[in-house]
Amino acid sequence: MAVDTRTVIRDVSASLKALLKANVPELYDDSYISFDSPGDISASTTKLSMYLYYISESPYMRNSERVPVTNTNQFKYPPAYLDLHYLMTPYGGNNREMEMLILGRVFQFFHEHPVLSGAELLGNLTACGNSEIRVSYSNLSHQDIKQIWETFPGKNSKLCLSYLVSPVLLPAERSIAIPRVQTRDLQVNQI
Repeated sequence: MAVDTRTVIRDVSASLKALLKANVPELYDDSYISFDSPGDISASTTKLSMYLYYISESPYMRNSERVPVTNTNQFKYPPAYLDLHYLMTPYGGNNREMEMLILGRVFQFFHEHPVLSGAELLGNLTACGNSEIRVSYSNLSHQDIKQIWETFPGKNSKLCLSYLVSPVLLPAERSIAIPRVQTRDLQVNQI
């Protein structure tokens, strides 16, 4: 049975959500972590917006080779390696201390646990070739943060964290047939 590769991005988000739910006590309930953008949230309860705001192809992995399919003349197109950029924004109603506490716990968790692997990779991630995925803090400038928050009209900027999740392997589904050499004909001409 073929693996559904189209779920990879969703599965990365679900993996991050499950880890935060299990390791940040204030976010113990599924409803406390949302994939909604900060522009769509008006939280009066404790909540974390884990917004995937940008996806790019990893520039370090662009020159991958085609992958041979065992015992055939088929080759899979090279996989895409993605960089996923998340903006994590806490909401605590009017409780700013709760928001700072959540941010501190999220930062500490990913600082101490920068690689997702094994059972932490949910869905089809492992079957798609992702054995480990790194989570690293993106040190955005004040200007970068300002530009991101300007995309949410009518919303004031909030204290937030940005993370790069990479590389995320997205296997190609298409393949190409390349005939193999069956016989050799070597002729030597003397001059």
